[in-house]
Amino acid sequence: MRFPIGRYTLRRAEEDDMHFVMGCMKESVLMSVEDVESQHSDLWMENILGVTSIAMDGGMMRSEAFVLEDENKKYVGILWMGMSFDQFTCEETGYLLGIFVITELRGKGMGRSLMRCAEDWCRERGLLSLTLNVGSANTSAKEFYDRLGFSERSTVLRRRLR
Repeated sequence: MRFPIGRYTLRRAEEDDMHFVMGCMKESVLMSVEDVESQHSDLWMENILGVTSIAMDGGMMRSEAFVLEDENKKYVGILWMGMSFDQFTCEETGYLLGIFVITELRGKGMGRSLMRCAEDWCRERGLLSLTLNVGSANTSAKEFYDRLGFSERSTVLRRRLR
């Protein structure tokens, strides 16, 4: 499965791609948490990446990871899609588990193109919605999703106890 995106290609991730995919997920998670959490990521990052690895292997939900490459086969981004159920209606929904574009290509339309691929992925499966979570600390991602027409559905509240 290959999707052309301009001079880039989005293809299904294979075992050899997982180091890059996991690196993107790590950076994405770090952008989504508060600075104090990021500074202590050595305490919890291994757990997050372990859960991510299990999920990518199909252990938690039906999902597919993709890598975005340039014409020289250099990695430039990822898209990780899954299927879930809406927390309120139980309607089956597409779920954006991960999206990442390397710093040099941000602001050039690559994220928007990946989101179109995510929407196509959902439509191909007969899904009527696409859901995602974004960390409140990741303001640039929130603004990006707002520009694409995503709206807040719920708010997760948390209180630090120490």
